[in-house]
Amino acid sequence: MASEPSRETLTLALGKRKIAEEEEEEEEEDEEEEEREIRELEREVGDLGRRILDYRRTIPDRLLEALSASLVAQRPLLPPQSGSGSFPSDLSLAPDIGGNRTTEDRTPSGLSNGALLAEGDLATLENLQAFRAKAASNIAVMPIILQRMNECITRIDKLEKCDVNIHSVFKIKSWEFGDVIQFG
Repeated sequence: MASEPSRETLTLALGKRKIAEEEEEEEEEDEEEEEREIRELEREVGDLGRRILDYRRTIPDRLLEALSASLVAQRPLLPPQSGSGSFPSDLSLAPDIGGNRTTEDRTPSGLSNGALLAEGDLATLENLQAFRAKAASNIAVMPIILQRMNECITRIDKLEKCDVNIHSVFKIKSWEFGDVIQFG
């Protein structure tokens, strides 16, 4: 029976050794896993750093492009200033802020959304062109009107210089003040 307790001790010692070896293997595996995780995290941090630098370099350009695209989209489509007064066949716009729009983008068939102008927009455009034509004709006639006004003013001045008695028929009685108003 003496051999049995030594066997038990031997098995216990072997079991403890196996347990110790397993624990060491688990610790080594844990350390390797931690090292892999650390390397993965370091790689992700490096990628994030590169992406942040890239964004810092490109964000101002992207914001400028987005802002210019937004402003161009909000700009109404108006024909160029022309004295003809008719609806132009080509609706070219003012120079683009970004400078990347083509002639096709400026025509009604190549709008940014691919849609034609609505009927209300066309009516507004025609009204605007009629207004411009009327304003241009009024401005063109303005020197003639001013000349006529100056002639009338000189005639009135000549009549005021004449010392003439005005007949009582041409005198108007004021209803508010009760005075007599005289012309001339």
